[in-house]
Amino acid sequence: MNLEPGLDPEERQQAILGPLVRVIQEAAADQPWALIGAASARLQGVQVPATNLEFITTESALLALGEMLGVAADWGQGTHLAANRLHFMRHGVPVFVFGDPVFHGPYESLAPREVPSLWDARVKVDCRGTGVLCTPLEWELVLAVVLGASHRIEAVGQKMLDHGYDSRLVVRLLREGRVARHTEEAVWAVLEHPDTKSSAAE
Repeated sequence: MNLEPGLDPEERQQAILGPLVRVIQEAAADQPWALIGAASARLQGVQVPATNLEFITTESALLALGEMLGVAADWGQGTHLAANRLHFMRHGVPVFVFGDPVFHGPYESLAPREVPSLWDARVKVDCRGTGVLCTPLEWELVLAVVLGASHRIEAVGQKMLDHGYDSRLVVRLLREGRVARHTEEAVWAVLEHPDTKSSAAE
């Protein structure tokens, strides 16, 4: 694949996403995977900057993908995330694939593999003829609240308020994620009391 040097980051991401997803699908086989984070939200119409493509999947699918790509997995633990991961570049776009990640916020953590409703609620978004499985915006809001990502909270929350959301899915995500009461209250504050959304990240 040859990409024009003048493509902006979003166009570059969309150009490589289809071929990349097909490789991930092959490596994952019947195991779950999804595009997550800002790139997932952007594909669903949320206006947030997305400089990376980030995927989550299982540990075994991660290792299979690493073998296919000739990229070694390594363990990474930062402020917000702990997981075995693959990190590589595709035409100038940083790509991260996380195996069984755990996301850490200031007060609690979320482990996607322990949240069955997340995988059942993945959204298939067409990207240049390829169906990309994305984490739903309901999950992106819960995760943003856990991480204290105020800009993401506002952008995702506004999109959900403008275009509707699945309140039952929000309930299941909160319950299965076993989040603390204050996190649950902060999520509902964004959706039920939009005027207080800025305080949800505090």
